[in-house]
Amino acid sequence: MTELRSWVGAGEGGWARRMLTLLFVGLLLALPVGWVSSQYLGNEVNSALSYNVQDGWCEAGVFPGLGKHCFGDYTQSSLVAEHDFHLSSRDFAKQGPYLSDPKSAYNSLYPPISQLPHVVVTLTREHLFSHEVTFYLYATLLGLAMLLPAIWVAWGWRHSPFALAPILLLGIASLPMFAALDRGNSAGFVVPFLLAFAIFLGREPPWVAPAAVVGAAMVRPQFILLALGLAAIGRLRQAAAAIAVFAVATVASFALTPRGFSASFSAWRESVTGFKGGFGDLTWEMPANISVARATVATGQWLSDQPSVIGSFGRWLAGAAVAHPLGPSLILSALALMVLYLARDVVPRSVAVVLPLVLAATFPSVVPSYYLMFALVIAALMLGQGLSARGPRGGMIDGSAADPKRAPWYWGWPLAIVTCLSIAPLTFVGTTPPGLPIPRGSIVLEWIGRLWVLIVLLGLIWVLIRQHQSHRDDLPGAGTASTSGDLTPAP
Repeated sequence: MTELRSWVGAGEGGWARRMLTLLFVGLLLALPVGWVSSQYLGNEVNSALSYNVQDGWCEAGVFPGLGKHCFGDYTQSSLVAEHDFHLSSRDFAKQGPYLSDPKSAYNSLYPPISQLPHVVVTLTREHLFSHEVTFYLYATLLGLAMLLPAIWVAWGWRHSPFALAPILLLGIASLPMFAALDRGNSAGFVVPFLLAFAIFLGREPPWVAPAAVVGAAMVRPQFILLALGLAAIGRLRQAAAAIAVFAVATVASFALTPRGFSASFSAWRESVTGFKGGFGDLTWEMPANISVARATVATGQWLSDQPSVIGSFGRWLAGAAVAHPLGPSLILSALALMVLYLARDVVPRSVAVVLPLVLAATFPSVVPSYYLMFALVIAALMLGQGLSARGPRGGMIDGSAADPKRAPWYWGWPLAIVTCLSIAPLTFVGTTPPGLPIPRGSIVLEWIGRLWVLIVLLGLIWVLIRQHQSHRDDLPGAGTASTSGDLTPAP
């Protein structure tokens, strides 16, 4: 009985053990759920966790296809890189498919520096290897990048017979890994930078976390919001420096395009400002969209069914988010910045790490399921690298049992559960409404964006509670507030 209490208790390593247990439960459920969903109910596993297998683009000749599948994001991004950097003799006006304007100087929604993986891929495909070899080399590197959090944990467990468990739970059997490889999307290359940011935030050497912020933002610009983590620990200069380096490098990269800085930058600015979402609709459940914008619209739709003032507010909220899809993300990020910086002396390490990861990943109006890759980093830090005979010794949100400032249940349990739901490939699927052209995704994916917004709000509430307690403890006659262990490495 004592060992059972040690396993589920709130002592050292308690949250790490809970995270490990939840991940195993999620994996155990995934196989029978997937079997029943696909074989009995006729749902397509690929559509439930990612997109339709028959994703088109096969006729482009960039990748000949794996059965009915041609890894659409990989193919489309390679075509755009070919066009924007004049890397082939392809006539885009005659050779399809190409959805962008072939006469435009620059068609990608991302700056040139973010197209680097596909520039390298295209040059390799055109001059070194076949289409198949090039793709599988790319997919291998992408898979290794996605596996890095699992490898980091497994290395810490290397003397244990359970060392391969993270590779399974956080790697080859995880939803983000499946979705990223299914699309061949280069966003997966952001994971090593996210892991470096999370490990080194507030730790030595001090330059690693800001450098990771810049690196992540160069893969996908929205990850410059990781600078919120630097602000949360009071390092405004580092945050400002990271933003400045990213901005200069991003703008300067347009000078490398064949059409020149002015034409390419103008075309890119027009594409970004004219972007309306790309696919689907913020009012639809499908395809799965984990963005703050979609979470806001879905919440407004639910409230609109309520009577009186609540229903009116819900309709206003949904309408406002549809009209201004980046508005909810901007408001939530601004609120987080204000709270985290003003309460920087008492911000727990887990909040300083988790909130920037969530806000950066879910900031755009359209966020596919593979951006849940940030959950792999959170899970890895929650598990930690220490392992004892009874399981994990402790991770990011574990502290000493005598520490009154350790993670409370209303932060630890929701964070662990939502992280697990983001990783486990659960294929519960709802009924697709008639008239819609694509099947619905997993019910978990339809809800997970709303749950991560809740996590952000819970983190801010915990920070405000700690700030209030610190202020009360600083009053005359009270004890000195303790924030030990918040931003220092675990032993």
